[in-house]
Amino acid sequence: MPPPLDRLPSLNALRAFEVASRHLNFRLAGQELGVTQGAVAQQIRALEAELGMKLFERHPRTLVLTANGQRYVASVRRAFDLLAEATR
Repeated sequence: MPPPLDRLPSLNALRAFEVASRHLNFRLAGQELGVTQGAVAQQIRALEAELGMKLFERHPRTLVLTANGQRYVASVRRAFDLLAEATR
């Protein structure tokens, strides 16, 4: 019998992360997702806490992906691409 799957982060949090990484702005990510800037920020904080690493450096008017965030978003995007392909 294969080992049990590790617990995965929330898909909503992963989606918020992927969208925020494209916009580098929580407000614009919220607009794309149809939620508030605060909701996106909360999802990202929870994801960072769950992963035990910072994904973004926060600056007054923008975000910057950390090195960990850059590596993680590449894999997250591939995973979403696979889901989209499977759905098609």
